[in-house]
Amino acid sequence: MGRRQLSPLADPVFKRVFGEEKEILMELINAVIGLEHPVVNIDYLPPELLPTTIDEKTTIVDVRCIDDLNRHFIVEMQLVQQEALDKRIFFNATRVYGRQIERGINYRELQPVYALCFVDHVIDFETERWKHKYIITNEDDPNKRIAEMELHFIELPKCRKRKDIDFENPLDRWVTFLIDPLYVKKVSMEPTFDYPNLKKAVKLLDESNYTEGQLIAYDNYLASIMSWNTTMMHQYDKGRIEGKAEGKAEGRAEGIEEGKEEERKKLLAIITDVKNGMPADEVARKYDVEVGLVEMLK
Repeated sequence: MGRRQLSPLADPVFKRVFGEEKEILMELINAVIGLEHPVVNIDYLPPELLPTTIDEKTTIVDVRCIDDLNRHFIVEMQLVQQEALDKRIFFNATRVYGRQIERGINYRELQPVYALCFVDHVIDFETERWKHKYIITNEDDPNKRIAEMELHFIELPKCRKRKDIDFENPLDRWVTFLIDPLYVKKVSMEPTFDYPNLKKAVKLLDESNYTEGQLIAYDNYLASIMSWNTTMMHQYDKGRIEGKAEGKAEGRAEGIEEGKEEERKKLLAIITDVKNGMPADEVARKYDVEVGLVEMLK
């Protein structure tokens, strides 16, 4: 049996690829933000944002770093939908910004904080735009802004539906790596492929790069996502039944929100194909999911 290709969306793999390989992370940051002065060197920081008082909670982010200009970067991957995700990302960014004062610098020396969040669910159903940038601007004059903080959200489900992905575009390359690593692996074999960091990132998806403990953590992570999806399905069915019995529109709200309906149908379709005997690798390609997830469903 051949070695597995792990999913870059899974937390242990995402942290291995982007949380340990500086050149790869810098290329991703520059591709997403498009800074006037690109990141040329970084130092990793502890992922934990420790509380300042006993009543505060410790926050753990996926990857955190600082560059030569003392600009701070937070990079996160979010597979499941969280309540108030935007508020959590904003809170983490403001916490990082405020912590600079603890190093004895004055206000004039404070440097910007950039938060990058990749989400594997739709956060804005009112637009086809898949990349969202939030900044602080003057209401009366949008050209005036406070350039101390930026929040960037990228919706991966919308990217999977795109027909205009341009592999010459750095951001499109990295988005493709996240949503279709098998395709990137295939094209990386071509002689004209001249993206060394992307090629290295693809190689890091091979399970041979991980210890037995890391692979167990990977499988457990996929299992937790599967459990979460199953819980959402039960909530949906419970809400549908209760809503029908009561004849109330709010019964629908007892289930998952409308945006989860597509995910539920996808999961049920996967289960059906597995029951019908379709090979796991074919199911994974058909629905663009990790083979390990299909194997667990079997």
